[in-house]
Amino acid sequence: RKNRAVFNKDEKIAERLNDVQRGTFFREFLSQHKKYNITEDKYSDLSNEECWIKTSKAGLEFQTRLRERSVIFVIDNLVDAISDIANKTGKHGNSITAHELRWVYRNRHDDLVKQNVKFFLNGEAISHEDVFSLVGWDKYKPKNGV
Repeated sequence: RKNRAVFNKDEKIAERLNDVQRGTFFREFLSQHKKYNITEDKYSDLSNEECWIKTSKAGLEFQTRLRERSVIFVIDNLVDAISDIANKTGKHGNSITAHELRWVYRNRHDDLVKQNVKFFLNGEAISHEDVFSLVGWDKYKPKNGV
């Protein structure tokens, strides 16, 4: 086994976060999630970056669907990279933010995701429709066919 992830204990969460309750709630959410519980044996070969990617997508689900709180993406430097993001290529295609944006794209019809994910371009709010109609998204082919 290459990597064995372990979730932080309450003491470590309290030491690192101002909102301890949110941190422990997130840990419990992760520990029970079939796709994002990185402590399961099936994920033992993931790199640290792959663990970050999984937990960042879990964070989006946790924040938007469970807590019903906002997540903000400033896309100023990403508008010209949508093709790379959608195709998982180039400088931006495999970044954690790219993985997060693809998660939002796959879940773009979910009312809680639409309500709680906010996009900004050049300091102004921009709609989900405008973001996901940018050139490049039409090339995105999710693994699960969403």
